[in-house]
Order: sequence, then C-alpha cells, then structure tokens
Amino acid sequence: MHMTLTNNKKDVIKSLISYSSLGLEMGLSVAIGIAIGYFLDSYFHTAPYLTIIFMIFGIIAAFKTIYMLLRKIEKENERDNNK
Repeated sequence: MHMTLTNNKKDVIKSLISYSSLGLEMGLSVAIGIAIGYFLDSYFHTAPYLTIIFMIFGIIAAFKTIYMLLRKIEKENERDNNK
C-alpha cells in the first residue's frame, strides 16, 4: 500500500513538471523564432517579413511540442490501462 502511494506521488510530480515545462517551451519557441527573424531582418533589411515567417515557425514548433506531449500522455494511459 505504501509503495503504491509513493509511486502515485512520483507520477503526479512528474506530470506537473512536464506540464509546467510545456508553457516555458512554447514561450521560448515563439520568442526564439521572433529573435531569429528580427536579427535576419536587420541583417538583410527585409523588415518585417522574416520576423513574421520565423514567428510562424516558432508557433508551429510550439504546437509540435503540445502534440508530442499529448502522444506521450496517450502512451502512458494505454500502458496503465494494460496493467
């Protein structure tokens, strides 16, 4: 009984860390995309086109992160249901 409770707490903490890092990863993906686009716009004098393009790449990367997390959660749920 005690072992199950400890494993359950570890699973909850692991999930919380994963979810909290999701927000950070999403924000950084978009911010890095904007920063790269801004740098390239200033280098090539093409403002604001590359900033917008790389911001879209950052948003796509953020959605990819969400998708990967959802797949991971689905696999964990399937594994737990098969036990």
